[in-house]
Amino acid sequence: MSTVSAPIGFEFRERMAGPLSVGATDPRLGGQQGRSAGTTFVADLRVSIPDLAACVRDPQHAARLSGTATFPGLATAQPIHDGQLLLYIADVAAGAKLMHYRFGFRSDAGAEFFLDGNKVLHTPGASPREQVTLYTQIHEGGPDGPVWGAGVLVFRLRDLPTFLWSMRASGASRFHGLRTFLGFAMRELAKPVAV
Repeated sequence: MSTVSAPIGFEFRERMAGPLSVGATDPRLGGQQGRSAGTTFVADLRVSIPDLAACVRDPQHAARLSGTATFPGLATAQPIHDGQLLLYIADVAAGAKLMHYRFGFRSDAGAEFFLDGNKVLHTPGASPREQVTLYTQIHEGGPDGPVWGAGVLVFRLRDLPTFLWSMRASGASRFHGLRTFLGFAMRELAKPVAV
């Protein structure tokens, strides 16, 4: 008699924060303008993978995003919804793999906004800077709405201990979950983009 083991889940927390400018459509320009204006977007995220083995097999390596979004004059720790993170998606045209972050949130006044951002990883050998930099656009009204603002969010290395400590597994030991997830990440970072 065969038994079916429960899937191994995995989760971690990640803070992405950085300068963003209202009216900008190009993330790099928006980042420069946001830095001058002192306007910072903060996304406090929880990344959840209900079935780690299925995530690794899935070509899009999809994970769920929850958490909060904050931007001065717009949103104060507003809950995000419809959040998704696609891990190591091949972009042949760019010769890179993308970490694609997508989620909706409401302003303090109740208006709908949507964040769409990418980390661009040139593999093999993606630099640490590439792995922590999220080029971001904020859309008004939803994912297909006009671009409301843009900027560059980063994961700060000072948050690394908290990030690592937040990693948790369900259905297996923390060590097994860490080994499985980090092994998957290292393999993806070591492989070039298939042409």
